[in-house]
Amino acid sequence: MQPHRFKRFLFVVLFMVAPLGAAQEDSASLAALRSAAEQGQADAQYELGILYEFGYNFPDHLASAYGWYSRAADQGNAAAVQRRDILKAQLSPSDLEKAQAQSRATAPSTSR
Repeated sequence: MQPHRFKRFLFVVLFMVAPLGAAQEDSASLAALRSAAEQGQADAQYELGILYEFGYNFPDHLASAYGWYSRAADQGNAAAVQRRDILKAQLSPSDLEKAQAQSRATAPSTSR
């Protein structure tokens, strides 16, 4: 199993079997992941894309996943390039345009 797939598998398994009392810890972990992604860390952007893609209770999950994958792909994350291209084929033209606009709007000002 490839390292990034194992990491994703492990995250999903651990998240699914976590005790209910761990919800607060999960929330803090998600906040830390989002913060790292917003600060431009490609691995965090990729991981957040995975959460959005697989519907971690986020609205517009595929468009948001595409946006996070795009930001990670722009930094050279090969796995993000693959996931972004797969989603690109699944999104309607209007959803793709929305995802691209969202990705540009949320990109850090240092990368513009």
